[in-house]
Formats: sequence, structure tokens, C-alpha cells
Amino acid sequence: MKKKLLTILITSLVMIAGMGAFLWKMNSVNRQQEKKKAALLQEEMDTDTKDKALEDVDKLELQTLYLSGDKKNVVTREYGSVDAIYNKAKSAAAEDMLTDIKKKRDYSEEDPLWAYNPYGTNPESLYMYFKSKGRFYCRYTVSVDDDKIPDFTRTLDNGASGNVAMEHEYQIIGLVPDKTNYLIFRLYNKKDELANTLYYKVDMPKSYSGAQTILKLEEGRSKTPLQNGLYTVFAGTGTKKQAVLLYDNSGVLRGEFPTKEIGYNMEQIYDTLVYEVDDNTLARVNELGQVVDCLEIPLHHIYGEFAYDGAGAVYVLAQPVQRSQSLGSVVKVEVNSGDVSDALDLSDIPSLVKLVKRADKSGKLKGRNYMAPDSVQVTGINQLLLGSSKYSTIMKVSNVNSLMPKLDYMMTDQKLWNISGKGKAMKRLRKKLLTKALADGQAEPTQATPIVNSILDSGKTTTPELFRSQYGQNALVVEKSSNLAEGQYYVGMLNNNAGRGTSGQKNNSYYYKYLVDESAGTYALLEKERLTWNEKGGNVTPYDESFLYCRSGDHIFEETGKDGRQIRSFHVKGALYRVYKNDWKGFWFY
Repeated sequence: MKKKLLTILITSLVMIAGMGAFLWKMNSVNRQQEKKKAALLQEEMDTDTKDKALEDVDKLELQTLYLSGDKKNVVTREYGSVDAIYNKAKSAAAEDMLTDIKKKRDYSEEDPLWAYNPYGTNPESLYMYFKSKGRFYCRYTVSVDDDKIPDFTRTLDNGASGNVAMEHEYQIIGLVPDKTNYLIFRLYNKKDELANTLYYKVDMPKSYSGAQTILKLEEGRSKTPLQNGLYTVFAGTGTKKQAVLLYDNSGVLRGEFPTKEIGYNMEQIYDTLVYEVDDNTLARVNELGQVVDCLEIPLHHIYGEFAYDGAGAVYVLAQPVQRSQSLGSVVKVEVNSGDVSDALDLSDIPSLVKLVKRADKSGKLKGRNYMAPDSVQVTGINQLLLGSSKYSTIMKVSNVNSLMPKLDYMMTDQKLWNISGKGKAMKRLRKKLLTKALADGQAEPTQATPIVNSILDSGKTTTPELFRSQYGQNALVVEKSSNLAEGQYYVGMLNNNAGRGTSGQKNNSYYYKYLVDESAGTYALLEKERLTWNEKGGNVTPYDESFLYCRSGDHIFEETGKDGRQIRSFHVKGALYRVYKNDWKGFWFY
């Protein structure tokens, strides 16, 4: 019996030791993987201007790509105008051209098919196609002999399982205009083992739009790290040619999408990018740069952003050209079919018309787009949240896409609307204003000190305001969470703190985040972060430890830590509207 117990004990100890060794090994592997992942992410930060990959280029294996001349070995295609670029038929013809070329012979990893910007939608790009000997993924680096320009390194997304494939077709973005660009391509197998390295160089043309190749950069004092990704900049270039611009973390131009209008936002919908290219047209462009479709909005003028409803349609702030008077309007566009319908005319809401007349004390509404709603978000089926910076008001509208839209409520200060009377009509209008409330855990504001008016008046106590509402706000962002109850949602924004209701308090702008509770009829200020004052336009994006802030008035966009200190800022010479940031993983990159 003792012998059996001893055997069981020894076996158990061996098993425990083996399990311990296994867990230690797994932890070690996980640490190594996390360390490698962190190193790859750091390599993609686009901030290291010292270590250059071009110094490691094998000159014997270096192949030169020629875009013109007797040695031309890159396919090129000319587009005479923005209209030609965003012509679906012409873009399809370019795709057919590349397909025909691919059929003529095999293109290997040592001898790929190259085309310069074949669809015209990104002059800082090359098209690349080849078939590899094995199943690989590709990681590439763009390196330029300039001390101010960091290397640009990314892993390409080929769409295959595990991102390893034998057929490779990519849009290579991130090339620097008017520079000799060295391209280093590394092919890895599914075990992350390096299988092949390819070296190229190409002289890129000057910037299409004339935009700044390198923005003026200012380093801040914050120790908070920058976010990974590329800035998508909606700004004027100061030239006749317009474009949506991509800049890296060092302020280097890495892409430009030719347009006629500056636009306000760009969204990835399905497998395409959607953005404004003309005052009545949104384009859909795939990851290779091909124009899949152009969504035209006849007899309308797009004057603001658009919002995707998650179900195949976008709602666009667009005003009918032939309508002389309106509070503002929204158009619905079906992404796949291109069908267009008038979703909302704010002038069709009687209660809103009454409110505006009371606020302006004029009794008459003159001019189109009177309220100038400049931000739109979808909150539900046939439900929109609109922001009017002109009226310092956020309004929820339901029954959209019908003849009888309804104003559900507004988030604004009552003093802006001249509805303080005692009549029934005033009470009905006041019910349209949500009540300010405290979020869980928030303390009541300190009671104001009594004010003695006279010997006969012993004193009056003023009721403290829970918080100041937003003024001149821009760029609403609605968030929903499984942690919230039915009828609750978050809405963030740039509170410019400008325009109506500011009472001269213009020291700062703010990032605001409300918790809206439709059932309770309340909104609470969850977050308030102080920012440098920006009078008009702009937007702000919050991250865990920082903000991306577009200060339109100062022509600056910056990242700042939540400690209020600047991380890094960039100065744009032309007009600046909005700036976003995206790592583009799942689109161009893996």
C-alpha cells in the first residue's frame, strides 16, 4: 500500500512539474509574441528618422522602376480631370486593362507587374501584382534619403486566411512625392520566417494637389505616446487642385485623393472608402483604388458630413438647389443601388419652426439652410441626431423618411430659445428640451452664496447650474454600449464654446461627452476636457489617454494627453476643416 502511495505521489509530482514547465513555456512564448507585436507596432509609428532601411538595400539586387522614358517598365494611365478619375466606366476600363496584361504572361515575386496609380485615385501609390512560389504575406518599407522623413513600414492585407497567399495584388501607398523612394518587400511564410527580400527604387512625381510634403511639426512636453495610424486631413491645399490628404505621425504626405470639394469625413463602408468628391457626389473606392461607384445626389448641394446607418444607406447633409427657404435638410442615399430620397426637411416640423421663430423674435424665416445643421448621426431606424452649431443645439428627430417628421427633443440651454413664458404653448415647447441631470457618482454642485439685495430682502439663494451646455458644437459622435439601458446612448463632440450663449466665456473649448437617457428625458455631462479655444469648425477624437484635436481656426491639428499637455502638433497652410486618424487595418494593411 505504501509503495502504491509513493508511486502515486511521485507521478503527481512529475505531472505537476511537467504542467509547470508547460505553463512556463507558454508564458515565455506569449511574452515573446507580445514583444514582437510591440516591436512591429513601434516600427509602424512613422517617427524614427534616424535608422533608414535604404542603408541596407542590396544594390546588386536593386531594380529601378521607370514611370516614363525609353526604359519605362511601369504601366501608366492618364486622367485629365477629377471628373475622369471618378468615372465608373473609365475606372472599370483601367481594371480591364490590368486584367488583360496579367493574362499575357506570368508575373512572379522576382518580376511583378507594376502600375503607377492606374485608377487615378491616389498619386502617392503603386499597383503591384505577382504570384509567389509559396504561401506568403508581404511586409514592405518605403525609405527616402531625407533626415526629416521616417521610413514607412506596413504589412499588406491580401484577404486570404491567415494573410498568407500565393496570389498577391496590392495598392502600395505611402510613397513620398518628388523624391526617390526605395521599396523593400519582405515575404514571410505562416511561421513568420523570412522567405525572400525584394528591392526597388522609383522617382515619384510632384504632389498632385501641391499640398505640403512635410508639415511644420512642433513637439510637445507630454510623455503620452502618439496613436498609431495615418491622419486623414480635410483641408484646403492653397492651390486650384483639391484633395483629401493622408499624413503620417511625422507630418509627411503619404497619400492624396483628388476631389473637387474639401469634404468633412471619409467612411469605410463594406469593402470601400466613401467620401465626397464633388458638391453633389460621393465616391466609393476599393482597396486597389478602383472607383466602384459614384453616388450622385441630383439638384442638391452637399454642405456637411454624412453618416452611415449600418444597414446600407448614408444620410447626407445636402440642401436642394431650387429650394429658397428651409431650416435645413438631409438626403438618404442607398450605398449599393445609388437610390436617392429626401429623408428630412426640418421645415416640415411645426414645433421646430415655432422654436426658431421664438429664438429669432422675427416671426419670419428667410434663406435656405436657416439652422445650418452641420453634424448628423444615426441613432436608430428612421432616427437622426442633428447638430446646429449656429443655434448651439443638438436635436433628435424621428419619423425620418416620412411626411411627418417629429422633433423628439433638444439638448441646449433654455435661455437661447425665448420660451420662458407661462402659457400652454410655452410649456409644450419647453418639453422639447431635455433636462440636465447628474450621472451616477457625480456630486451636486456647490450652492451659490445668498445675495442680499436690500434691508427688506434678507437674501435670495441662486440655484446652481449642473453644467453649462455646449455652444457652437461640432462633429457629433454617437456611441452605444451593451452596458447601457434601452433608450440610453453616449454622444461626444467638440464643444467650441463659441457663438450664442457663451457670455464672453471664451477662454477654452472642450471635449464633451453626454449620457442621454430618452426614457428619463435627461442628459448628463460624463466627460469635460479642456482644450485650446477654437471658434469655429474642427473636431476632436478621444482615445484612452489622449485626444486628436483639429483646431480649424489656428490651422493646426494636434494630439494632446489628457493631462492637457501637447504631444505633437502640425500646422497646415490652407483652410482646415477636420482631421481623423485610422490605422487602415482590414483595408490596406493587416
